[in-house]
Amino acid sequence: MDQEKLQEWKQILVREIEGLQAQLAPIETELKVKYEKLAAIDRLLNLEMHPIETISTPTNSSTAVTKNRKKIADIAYDLLKDAGIPMYYKDLCAAITQAGFEIRGQDPATNLIAHISIDPRFKRVKRGTYALKGWKMTGKRIIGQRSRGGGKQK
Repeated sequence: MDQEKLQEWKQILVREIEGLQAQLAPIETELKVKYEKLAAIDRLLNLEMHPIETISTPTNSSTAVTKNRKKIADIAYDLLKDAGIPMYYKDLCAAITQAGFEIRGQDPATNLIAHISIDPRFKRVKRGTYALKGWKMTGKRIIGQRSRGGGKQK
């Protein structure tokens, strides 16, 4: 075969490859955008399946996490019931965290207030302090409720 003919074929192939690569660049960019949109839709679907108002119970099994979900208000209710006294929202948030639960959001304590303030089981007894609605209170004391840890009743 002739060297010149081979060089000509080589140059033709190089130009064709360059042309295909030029065509491929916008397709790769479009593909990247589509993958980003797909990831965003997956995140939205995940939020729909696991809304912010739910939190996971601590566990090692990923399948158990989806089965053991409780609402923030339910956990707060249980903790207040066990404490037997009204709690300041930041203390309640700390107790929830200490119990091994996570409250999602930029400010978990504020997120907690958002959930318990609309829940009919809770009542605000003073600024930032919440009790259970069924508790009978006189002044700062709760009638018929016990305190934990030998602390004073409020």
